[in-house]
Amino acid sequence: MGQFLSRATIRFASSVDRPILRFCLAGVAVGLAVAARIGAASLTDHPSNFPPFFVAVMLAALVGGLWAGLASVLASALLVRLLWMSGPLDTAQAAQLATFALSGALIVLFVAALRLAVRSGLAAEERFRIAQDASLDAFVILEPLRRGGQVADFRWTYANPAAQAMRPRGVSTLIGRRVRDVFRDETGQQMIERLSRLLDEGGPDDLEVRRVIDGEEHWVRSSGVRITEGLAVTFRDVTRERQAAAALRTSEEQFRGVANAAPVMIWISDADGACIWFNDAWLKFTGRGMDEELGRGWAAGVHPDDLVAAEAEAAAAMAQRRSFRAAFRLRRADGAWRWISSAGAPRHDAYGQFQGYIGSCFDNTEVVETTLELEARVVERTAALEASIAERAKTEAALAQSQRLETVGRLTGGVAHDFNNLLTVMVGGLDMILKRPDDVARVKRLGEAALAAGQRGERLTRQLLAFSRSQELKLEVVDIAGLILQVEPLVRRAVGDAKSLVVRADRDAGSSRVDAAQFEAALLNLVVNAVDATPDHGTITVEVSAERLAAGQAGEAPAGNYVRVAVSDTGHGMSPEVLGRVFEPFFTTKEVGKGTGLGLAQVYGFVRQCGGAVTIDSQEDQGTTVSLHLPAAADDGIVAERAQDEPIADLSGVRVLLVEDDASVRAITEGALSELGCVVVTAEHGRAALARLDAEPAFDVLLSDLVMPGGVSGVELGRIVSERTPDTAVLLTTGYAGDRLAAALEDLPWPVLRKPFRIEQLHRALAEAVRGRP
Repeated sequence: MGQFLSRATIRFASSVDRPILRFCLAGVAVGLAVAARIGAASLTDHPSNFPPFFVAVMLAALVGGLWAGLASVLASALLVRLLWMSGPLDTAQAAQLATFALSGALIVLFVAALRLAVRSGLAAEERFRIAQDASLDAFVILEPLRRGGQVADFRWTYANPAAQAMRPRGVSTLIGRRVRDVFRDETGQQMIERLSRLLDEGGPDDLEVRRVIDGEEHWVRSSGVRITEGLAVTFRDVTRERQAAAALRTSEEQFRGVANAAPVMIWISDADGACIWFNDAWLKFTGRGMDEELGRGWAAGVHPDDLVAAEAEAAAAMAQRRSFRAAFRLRRADGAWRWISSAGAPRHDAYGQFQGYIGSCFDNTEVVETTLELEARVVERTAALEASIAERAKTEAALAQSQRLETVGRLTGGVAHDFNNLLTVMVGGLDMILKRPDDVARVKRLGEAALAAGQRGERLTRQLLAFSRSQELKLEVVDIAGLILQVEPLVRRAVGDAKSLVVRADRDAGSSRVDAAQFEAALLNLVVNAVDATPDHGTITVEVSAERLAAGQAGEAPAGNYVRVAVSDTGHGMSPEVLGRVFEPFFTTKEVGKGTGLGLAQVYGFVRQCGGAVTIDSQEDQGTTVSLHLPAAADDGIVAERAQDEPIADLSGVRVLLVEDDASVRAITEGALSELGCVVVTAEHGRAALARLDAEPAFDVLLSDLVMPGGVSGVELGRIVSERTPDTAVLLTTGYAGDRLAAALEDLPWPVLRKPFRIEQLHRALAEAVRGRP
């Protein structure tokens, strides 16, 4: 009932969201209060002046907003003064008027804030519905049904379209139905047992379970968490992923079998030119092991007089991403030097990104001017192998994305739990403020707590967006310890409640040049691996420290200063055989469907692209420590935050054209600008802003949202304003622009203010924009 009334009130307020109507309704409310005061005089000789007007002020603020509410306070005070306090005011009357004005203003502020919050909440609910309608993952909410105090069944109270699509044939909808009514076989019993356990333990959990739907076997990846209404469960059908993983392993085995059976020597390198694999023919020819040949180890067997020329040819080809051929003498296992012809071709992943080279070699010492014929055969075999690698790369990309989605799925329940906690602080604080609005100290304390909760939610949202994006490395100087402390809440969600997480981040450890989003993904990957390897009640430790490495101390990392990020666990550890293969693509010790074997290989590749190294220290039954050694970088590239007490320029009289399509955001931003002394003119989209530009004098600043309806974006509007009035500064705002638009923003000449922002941030951004005008 309360939700219905709040919706009805806000919809009524939205329907009259025009200045004239709002102020007219405020006047009606004050008029009714005057009538109530006159009526009270007929019932008692000493009626109180102000109680009816408090109700009028609250109604005016609720329906008309901030300015209508303040106008009703002023009108009420003037009417009481003129009608019932005629003549000179005594001390008591003056105190009554002052108390009413102050209390009424506070009521207006709180009601106006509540009005905006409720409207934003309804908009958030609509966005949630839209997101769930478009989601590929199924999401449901279930409530327990008890009989005799025991849970006997569960009923679906919400199911998004993806969940409805997985229901059995003959069932029109899941909502309102019991589990036992929909699944009458062992599948229903298994679901109830799992849901009952989740209800008792609270979650979040992460399971891959077998379900039989319409007589067909399905494997479902499911994550759930207990909520106030019962249980929230996210799940998706991973049957095809399991089949793809099995097919990929078969394809990988077939590839290795074909390559090892080939009569020529075959090698594969990464994007940096380091060799990552050799077939049996190569190893048999050189008489050396795989570990000795990897990287540049193979060069030890090349004749010194031929090595420079061969590597120069390979480097020139890599710079142009073209095929190449080279000839050099290679020492055979018996010590003899043999002339080798080598041909390499570039290989790419499913997205067209260069991954390195694949090549083949043969001994042509005995059969040199037949060279052309054999080289043609090599090119043919190389092309066939390249096609095989390209096909494998597509499957790798699909599994890599699957692994990322799996990690996000593990976080979903915990993130929902965090957001519920933040909303509890915000909603509870506002509720307590409205109950006792006259306690200024209490209002300030609760308001600060709600603001802090909102800022935590904003940080969590940015971390999730950064982790979920997919793009090439964007290296920048980053404070590693500070970054890890920022993402610590996300890491704790990945660890869960069954294990302990310890973070030791030395803020003096230094900075490194990395891609922040890819580093966060690598860190989460290592933590998830540690969680899988650690029994319940174990401990995962993340430690950041500065170190000085000597040459050869950490793989191929050169001597120098490094930032070391170590992820340790108290799990079962690794055997020497497993430890020797952990960086091989597709190698995994997890059961089918639990891992792709790409995690550590991706971490290794990312760190190598950053110029660092990865080392692993592990013994059976003594846990594992994976260390990322990142080259230290100077802090010159890090922009320090301004001191909070630094004076900011006065903005009084600055003319601002505010363009924002969201009415709530537009109203609160307009209020903030007015408090800063700005003269504000508003427009709800780009076309309306262009009309304002034609009708109004020139503005000092254009403050525009980036993405808006109507066909004119904030970027286009900024360009038009810069052409018409070059003296007008441009400041853009955005909540989330997406990867493609975010990349385009880097080339714009105007600053971008990220939502949500505080008044101080808006003040600083406007001051800098005004100061930077031509």
